[in-house]
Amino acid sequence: MSAATVRLAGEDTDSTIDGLELFSARRALELLKRRLGRDGVLALLRDELAAGDAFLRDHLARSAGEETTGTTTLRAHGITAAAFGAWLGAAFAREEVMLAGHPEHWSIHAEPGRDVNIVETLDDQVCSFFMRPWDDSVTRAQDLPNATDAPTARRSHMLLADGTVIGSIANSFEEEQDGFTARLSVTLPATCAPGMVEQHLEHFAVEFRTWILRAAEA
Repeated sequence: MSAATVRLAGEDTDSTIDGLELFSARRALELLKRRLGRDGVLALLRDELAAGDAFLRDHLARSAGEETTGTTTLRAHGITAAAFGAWLGAAFAREEVMLAGHPEHWSIHAEPGRDVNIVETLDDQVCSFFMRPWDDSVTRAQDLPNATDAPTARRSHMLLADGTVIGSIANSFEEEQDGFTARLSVTLPATCAPGMVEQHLEHFAVEFRTWILRAAEA
């Protein structure tokens, strides 16, 4: 017997109902995060955050300095890399825009004069880390596979609250005739399962598509 399906009459895929569910899920999460507020969300996740911190420290210790890296590539149409870069730079100051990038963004904010603090789900762990300012000099192949020497290639290190470096993210936005190509990389301790790197690349795909489309609308 074939697997059961439920679709709108006349349609042969699940995409329409999946889209309706996604819209509702995003709206529900936005409401809950807004009503709880940043402090309420972080208080609710206190135990998960402690477990996430221990998880990252354990992998860092067992990896003994070895790292693993993965890269995903997005192709955007209808907006330039320069326009998106300008929008993203300004958007980091708007917490509600950053949170809306992905359902598992629990908090993204920066205190004056401090690094951006990101609380999000890595694999199945809720983790809190800080991002150092972007280093625009990172263009070598080992830092960003398949990247060119485009001036927008850059990297930011990920740190725990005490300054311990746990990895980095890197990206390159390259202009194309009708849009741009985004290459997004994450580097984590080598003992992290391949699935954790792959999950973070999937996370990149969701959040950057959301942000790029929002930038194009703006």
